[in-house]
Amino acid sequence: METITQIQKIKETGMSTKEKQSDINVSEVFHLWSHLIQRYNMIHTSNVMGAFAQDDELKLIISIGHKTLNENVKLLEQKMEEYAIPMPIRPPKLAQTTTVMEQMTDRYIFRRILRGIQSVLPTHTMAFIHSTSPKIRELFMSFLIEEMKIYDRFMEYGKLKGYDYMPPVYKP
Repeated sequence: METITQIQKIKETGMSTKEKQSDINVSEVFHLWSHLIQRYNMIHTSNVMGAFAQDDELKLIISIGHKTLNENVKLLEQKMEEYAIPMPIRPPKLAQTTTVMEQMTDRYIFRRILRGIQSVLPTHTMAFIHSTSPKIRELFMSFLIEEMKIYDRFMEYGKLKGYDYMPPVYKP
């Protein structure tokens, strides 16, 4: 796919925005827009969750995830600008917390973030499947692979901390 992407980059060098828009389909536009909204929401959620986290390791993991999300946002915003796709409304950069909630435990924060990661994996897959442009497919594939690696590491962290759900042992 790299060769095709390189050929497409050369082809797009002198193209106008209108000409570039003809190389992507409406589904790709939707997925770019939808992924950007998801990233904005995930950043907002991680800001809120990070403010309540007690465990230093969990705070670090949230911080690393926040950095990854911001990198994804930058890539998506560049693609949106490249194709002149209108930007969605961005949530506030900082989450204001005014109270300490005892119910917001590290276990709850872990499970909430884990559920978020789980819910976005099929989104990446469908975006990849619906994309006809090699450049856009490559972007969604990179998001999927990156998300799977994050999920794997996050699950192992949850096991170490005892935050994960342990299904009953199967005894035939």
